[in-house]
Amino acid sequence: MNEPRDDRAGDLVGSRYRILSPIGVGGMASVYRADDELLGRVVAVKIMSAAPDDNVSAERERAEIRLLAAVSHPALITLFDAGVTSIDGEERTFLVMEFVEGPNLGTRIEAGPIPWADGWKMAADIAEALSVVHARGIIHRDIKPANILLGPSPIPGFEFSAKLADFGIAHLADSTRLTQTGMLIGTAAYLSPEQARGGELGAPSDIYSLGLVLLEALTRTREFPGTMVEAVSARLVRDPTIPGSVDAEWRSLLLSMTAREPTSRPTATEVAAQARAVLAARSLAGEAVAPIVDGSDEGLAPTRVLETTPTVLMPRADVAEAAVQRRRARRVAPIVALVLVAAAVLTTAAVLGGTEFNQLIHPSTVPTTPAVGSSLVPTPVVTFTPIPTQTVPSPPPPKHGPGHGKDKHHG
Repeated sequence: MNEPRDDRAGDLVGSRYRILSPIGVGGMASVYRADDELLGRVVAVKIMSAAPDDNVSAERERAEIRLLAAVSHPALITLFDAGVTSIDGEERTFLVMEFVEGPNLGTRIEAGPIPWADGWKMAADIAEALSVVHARGIIHRDIKPANILLGPSPIPGFEFSAKLADFGIAHLADSTRLTQTGMLIGTAAYLSPEQARGGELGAPSDIYSLGLVLLEALTRTREFPGTMVEAVSARLVRDPTIPGSVDAEWRSLLLSMTAREPTSRPTATEVAAQARAVLAARSLAGEAVAPIVDGSDEGLAPTRVLETTPTVLMPRADVAEAAVQRRRARRVAPIVALVLVAAAVLTTAAVLGGTEFNQLIHPSTVPTTPAVGSSLVPTPVVTFTPIPTQTVPSPPPPKHGPGHGKDKHHG
């Protein structure tokens, strides 16, 4: 990525955002790290490259602001502010966005393999973000590793938290095209087939591009490299190659996401549901965090071969229905238990008869006569009559008169 001008450090944008350092530059804007002097936080300030010289460009800038302000999701970059500022004597539109402290996915892929848990979580998070975007009729149109920013993860066990950025060339579905007829918008290596042909785009185009990005994250290989002409030509004559190093669950998902026919691809919601299902199943199985590809590429650690039952991915509707059934079962279980206890009590009462049943539940009650039809023999009551106590008179005390106590044989 080319660097934006670094001589803007110290400039004040919008009367409150002090430029600190450059972050990067795109085709239409430069992005800077800045200090929000009013709230005391670090933000990202995106300054458009030039003032709009026609109505189409002006509308595109206004559309980007509306798009960013209209959507909200933890995996989407948050828009804080927007306005117009004067730079070098020209009016420039600027956007103030959430600053993510970390690399983009492209830089992270160059550094080494991604742990499987982070790979599945990234797929789920970005797909959920696209689901929110698509629900508002928005197509991102430029999903690529550089537009997925990786910040520190707040969840233990994960390396990073992914966020989707740059709606600069987003397209509103079912609206007037903001680009000239036949103009190709997007990054060549990640274009969908319909995008490469210059045709009408829909949400499936973003799914295809995300599939290529995930495939590159797994294999560390760009599937359609080369110049614009080379990349576009290759897209139109062949499908992506998914190597044998990619496990079965990833293979199934990526094949569906990169299907040639747009209607054959899953929705963003379905991609997110499948990714979360795999992540949950493997986490419950107690798998350790490990690279998500095997050692076929040099420098990558081999993936363990898991001798477990393959995960069955349920459709989102089935997953929701299963959750409802589990909640119903938890509510019904206590009632069923009470009914069974009551039935057991009534059965016992019917078998024993009234008196025996009372004796069973009140052990202190002892019947004096057997109940009719009862086979129980009553315990006889024994009455103890106390024996009168006989008083034995004590002998009289000895007398001590004169001569008493002498032997009568010795007078």
